[in-house]
Amino acid sequence: MLQTLPLVLFILMTEVTVGSVAVLVFLDWRNEVKRGFLISYALIYLGLASLTYLFQQSFATAALLNTYTQIDKAWTGYQSLPLLLFFLLLIPYSLSLLMDKNAGVDGKVERAKAEAQAAEGVEHTQPPHSSVIRSFRLASGAATVIAGLVTLLVMAMIFRPLAAANFAGVFTVAAFFAAAFALGGVMTAMWLGHWYLVTPALSEKPLQFATSVVLIAVFVQVIFSFLIGPMTSYVNKPTSSATAVTTTAPTGNTSAKSQVKPEGAPVVTPLSPEQINWVRILVSFVLPLMLGGLAWKLIRDRSFQSATGMLYLVVVCSLAGEAMARGLFLMGL
Repeated sequence: MLQTLPLVLFILMTEVTVGSVAVLVFLDWRNEVKRGFLISYALIYLGLASLTYLFQQSFATAALLNTYTQIDKAWTGYQSLPLLLFFLLLIPYSLSLLMDKNAGVDGKVERAKAEAQAAEGVEHTQPPHSSVIRSFRLASGAATVIAGLVTLLVMAMIFRPLAAANFAGVFTVAAFFAAAFALGGVMTAMWLGHWYLVTPALSEKPLQFATSVVLIAVFVQVIFSFLIGPMTSYVNKPTSSATAVTTTAPTGNTSAKSQVKPEGAPVVTPLSPEQINWVRILVSFVLPLMLGGLAWKLIRDRSFQSATGMLYLVVVCSLAGEAMARGLFLMGL
């Protein structure tokens, strides 16, 4: 288990980063959040993307992954490039947010005023380069999201053979995307909830949108979990025959304390993989759906402080559940 821990962390970091950036770009495209929020978390996710790439270069390179026999080695060489492009494309997107003074909901209001002035015959006051910067920002944001989705696809194809029993692993691959939007959506929603605490006059629509993305993604994960079957690769691991161990016959004066445990003796663990899987279902699916649904209702009632507290709990449950899920998924390596 310890040898697969870096891979679990890498998968978790990739899902969180790609999903968070995707939801942030969607919010930017909708023009319903403050420019300060977009800039702050674009820079935060840029730092997270750099850490993810460094983690991949340290613990999930093609040479290291090829040491595992059960993965699809045909895809290991393609993992680094899309992740690097994802990080590099996030740089111009973040810079364009800094340059565009009309990004976010404030710019939407200004554009609405400009259109009203134009209809009344008043001179247009919007900077002429604003639309150009916005087009470049949305294009770079879309390219960043595409690079992130390609990264998820390559990563999913690498580990697909671990649970490829149903439909050649199609649902296993799709589960990576659902997990990314569940984790990234709830992270961005939780940060956005904090923004409402200082600007309560904002519309509830963007926070409700991000929370809806989380609920849909978690519900899709539930469906995929039934279609995939056991979320553990150890059930697919071929059983190896017992290896013979040559030992020296004990002498007469050998103490009982020096005896080794007999080969094949059962190892007692606090929880079996099946029990951990049930805990994972509770933490990953049941609690996030209940708490996320409650948060969605609180957002609709504009009770943002209570909704943010619910989203905090969903973040903890989602991260813990996905860590358990990937740990079970990779324990057969």
